[in-house]
Amino acid sequence: MRKVLVTGDFDVGGHLFPDDVEVVHIRCPVDEQQIMDVLPYVHDYILGGPEYLSSHLMEVAVRLENVVVMGTSISSFVDMECATKKGIKLANTPSMNVQAVTEFTLAMITVSLAKVFESVENVKEGAGWIQTPRLSLSKLRVGFVGMGAIASEMAHQLHLRECTTMYYWSRSRRVGLETSLGLRYATLVEMVNTVDILCIHLKGCAETYNLIDEFILAGASTKLKILNMSNPKIICPAALKKYLQNNADAFCFIDGYYNEWVDNKGQHSDPYGLLSLPAKNLVVTSHLAGQEQEVVNSIFMQAKRTLELAIER
Repeated sequence: MRKVLVTGDFDVGGHLFPDDVEVVHIRCPVDEQQIMDVLPYVHDYILGGPEYLSSHLMEVAVRLENVVVMGTSISSFVDMECATKKGIKLANTPSMNVQAVTEFTLAMITVSLAKVFESVENVKEGAGWIQTPRLSLSKLRVGFVGMGAIASEMAHQLHLRECTTMYYWSRSRRVGLETSLGLRYATLVEMVNTVDILCIHLKGCAETYNLIDEFILAGASTKLKILNMSNPKIICPAALKKYLQNNADAFCFIDGYYNEWVDNKGQHSDPYGLLSLPAKNLVVTSHLAGQEQEVVNSIFMQAKRTLELAIER
């Protein structure tokens, strides 16, 4: 009997797979051992949880043939070099979370402008009662690092909200969007030195790690709000820490962290020293942007179809 491992906090309905397929669903993996106990018997793996399929885990995955990541970035969840050496086929479900991430990012921009995180902290501590008027989305100067599907939809939604000052940096020009949405192409330095909001929607890889470094941040506004919905490593952690410590009104939101899942030991064991910063300067969440219920269900069904095609081949 073929065995399929599915991870992720969503429902896996009955009768989705043939009778000769056994599905093992670990809804919320708590540690590597929980997955390691199952992997030696697994042929296929739909990875929708928070875990990273490391070389250490793949040592016991002696029967594993296929891995489908429920998302766009395979490298964020799988040691691709090790998987390739072992002959494991890798696949993903790209661009299915665009609307969910766009909705989430717009919400986080509004929340950060309203100083919600700082207000929550102050109310709990009795340290202040913030009621600072916030800028409208239409009045913002917004910059995009990367101009793929999510950033393009973000620009479109902001355009609908009458935001007219938008910049972008990408490895390729998007002339059509420049014309239709009034986007302005700029270098990273020019853009960061100009905008109020910097949205990062760029694929994380060796070429983009530490792209946002101390040099890029040197001329940024002292009130710049950075929203990184991509791989955290795109921002140099040392540069980010220095920038936030030197600018009391600056803010960064990251949906993910440099150490994740079981490797994240919290602010008291953080080698980057960022998690101890106050919420007015830094907020980190655990990959929540794409976790819209219907989107997750659709991504799972696509992952299932992708896996079935891989098995047929």
